[in-house]
Amino acid sequence: MATAQDGLLHQCPGCPIERWGGRSLGAVLLLALLGGAGLALAQQRQGENLDLASLLRVGEPIGMADQRLLQLGWRPAGSASSTELDRERSSTPLASLSGCSGTGQGYCRFDYRRGTARLAVITLPAAGGLQGEPRVLRWLDDTSGRRWGQCQSDSSGELIPCSP
Repeated sequence: MATAQDGLLHQCPGCPIERWGGRSLGAVLLLALLGGAGLALAQQRQGENLDLASLLRVGEPIGMADQRLLQLGWRPAGSASSTELDRERSSTPLASLSGCSGTGQGYCRFDYRRGTARLAVITLPAAGGLQGEPRVLRWLDDTSGRRWGQCQSDSSGELIPCSP
């Protein structure tokens, strides 16, 4: 009967397997694990932009969006120059706040980062000017400039779906 050291496995449940196919079983398993982890990381990086499109929803309260982003590994990257007036306009104490417009619709911007990726979330005040949390209007990949959600048309100023 062949032994495990000869490179052939035999039916011996109590026998330790020290070598398999001329290679250490531990080294083979380690290589398999490292290869699988590398593949998963490459797929995550490749699919990162695809995930951004479905990351948020138009009309979602910024607090809910912030919680989901934090759970997915995004971290606040708000501007240190945001003022007390910006916090008042945004109606939220989130650390991701970068600033709010002083005129017009009352847009506010919240910034996040995950690794080298940068995400900006633009909000509008709660509907009808009522007190409440601002709602997600659009989000964009700061690196590529891709936008999702509702964007303002150049001619009329009305909100339309952002084009890819």
